[in-house]
Amino acid sequence: MEKFRQRMVREGVIQAFSELGLDFDHLFPGDKENQYSRYEWIVRSKVPRLGTIINAVPPNEWLGEKAWEEWYIMDRVLHHHVLYMNEPADYHEIFVAPEGDDVHPPRSFGKKWYVIDDPDRRPVLLRK
Repeated sequence: MEKFRQRMVREGVIQAFSELGLDFDHLFPGDKENQYSRYEWIVRSKVPRLGTIINAVPPNEWLGEKAWEEWYIMDRVLHHHVLYMNEPADYHEIFVAPEGDDVHPPRSFGKKWYVIDDPDRRPVLLRK
C-alpha cells in the first residue's frame, strides 16, 4: 500500500501546501497512516482571486461525522476552513456549494455546510 506522504507527493498536495506557505511535514508529522489517508485530496491551482486551494474531503460514509477541510489564501490572508454537515456548537457561516462549481469538490455540491474559519492551520483529526 502506498504510504500517505508518497501519495501526497504524487497528487501535488505537498507542493500546494508549500505554495500556501505551510509545511506539510509539520502539519502531518511522520509517514504513518492516519484518517486523512482515506480522504479525497483535491488541489485546484490558479483559481481566480484565490490561487491554490487544497481540499480534504472525507469518504462518503464519513461525510456526516467528519469535517471537510480546505486551505487557501484570499486577499493575502491564509484561511483554513473546517466544514461540517451537522451543526457544530460554534460556526461562522453556512455554505452551499452550487452544482457545477469549479472551485469546490463535487461531493460538496448541493449540501449545507457549517463553516468554521479556523485560525489553527493544523488538520482537525490530528490535534491532541
